[in-house]
Amino acid sequence: MTTAHARRPMTEGLAITDPRMRETSMLEAGDIDPEARQFGYDRYFAPGYFELEIEQLWRKRWLLAGREEDIPAVGDRAPVDFGPLSFFVVRWADDEFKAFYNSCLHRGTTLCSGPESAQSIRCPFHGWEWNNNGVLKRIPAHWDFAGVTRANGSLREVRLERWGGFLFINADPQAEPLAEALHIIPEHFRKFAPEKRVTVAHVRKLLPANWKIAQEAFMEAYHAAVTHPETIPFNSDAHTQYDVWSNGTGHVARLWAASALPNTAQAFLQSLSGWRYPDSDIPVLSADADLRAEIASWHRQTLERVYGRAFDLPDALLIDTISYFMFPHCVFFLTEFSPMVFAFTPHSKDPNLSYFEIRMLMPVKEGAPRPPKAPRVEMAIDDRFLDDEALATVFSLVGLVLDQDTDIMSLIQKGARASDPGLGRSQLAGDQELIVRCWNALLDQSVGAAGHPLRNAEA
Repeated sequence: MTTAHARRPMTEGLAITDPRMRETSMLEAGDIDPEARQFGYDRYFAPGYFELEIEQLWRKRWLLAGREEDIPAVGDRAPVDFGPLSFFVVRWADDEFKAFYNSCLHRGTTLCSGPESAQSIRCPFHGWEWNNNGVLKRIPAHWDFAGVTRANGSLREVRLERWGGFLFINADPQAEPLAEALHIIPEHFRKFAPEKRVTVAHVRKLLPANWKIAQEAFMEAYHAAVTHPETIPFNSDAHTQYDVWSNGTGHVARLWAASALPNTAQAFLQSLSGWRYPDSDIPVLSADADLRAEIASWHRQTLERVYGRAFDLPDALLIDTISYFMFPHCVFFLTEFSPMVFAFTPHSKDPNLSYFEIRMLMPVKEGAPRPPKAPRVEMAIDDRFLDDEALATVFSLVGLVLDQDTDIMSLIQKGARASDPGLGRSQLAGDQELIVRCWNALLDQSVGAAGHPLRNAEA
């Protein structure tokens, strides 16, 4: 079998000419390619599959719970929900965080209903109270609860680990360390320094589709020509490179779409400048130059001028769309063109609904105090990015793409349910839907469904 990166060598060819790229590990190609190309549609709507996912996936994997800047002061806390599961994260010391089940030990009342701050954690029903590190502080009429002591009355904790300013939680005490789940991501993102960034836009949108349908829309560029015709002059579609890596416990996939191709380089530069740097002068590109290198050099110099520090990044990280999927539900964009983070989570009750969370992470200016993060904006199913002036300004062309993708999701959900019961399964491409195939195989393995194991691709 010929692997995807051998069939689509475009991105490697573009990168190999950049000495900065040769100093990174990004030229390493993935080696995972499952045989299966068909998966049952019932995974998108069946209550039984939904219940298996909650118990076997969402309770046992490292999940993106937010960023440190979401709870900036000691005593700040925020809830984090994954379907019917609810936890909350608290900053209990200057540089210390904990995560707990969002449930009172007395009668199960939700302890944290929204972003809040206090010197202790107090149940709103009967006033049971804990210190911010989860240790029992006070029970009204404690004499009437002889079996509850400070030794056994702490809040029930879940594991919390951090990377790059992100907070991850895992309810499985036996799970592997976060580093195993992240796999290659920290090394590939080393120069990108996500810990030196701040959230300038934060959105959570309710979607009329299962969380997997929502996530799969961003796992391939095959749909771009039909769904996003406006982007074809700026990004590759059929030549996009797909890679998947696995260390046995952690699974990471990469989608790498080249930008600023020779016949559209000037248009790409004008789009980038008008969106991100409207006050900057736009150079006229030379027909005899390496156009990608010339645009990347301009972007590097502009970033250094705006943020007051060096951006010694490879050209591809300055102009391409490179997204890393961390199983099961989050996506990190390794690009200064659109430095975003996605997270997809199930609805609390209905497998036909889900939440799509998006952050735009911009660098923090050198020597300047870290600005507060942007508050999270809640969007309803019918709300659109381009209809909100503030969001349209931040997301620009990306907002159009997000609107187009979320518009189509209800049709996918409805069509999956309406399919012929005698077929009722997908027909996935070998190359362009590699990540979709891998993630579905992993999902089936995780929930114990009749699935298809991952295997190394043959050379």
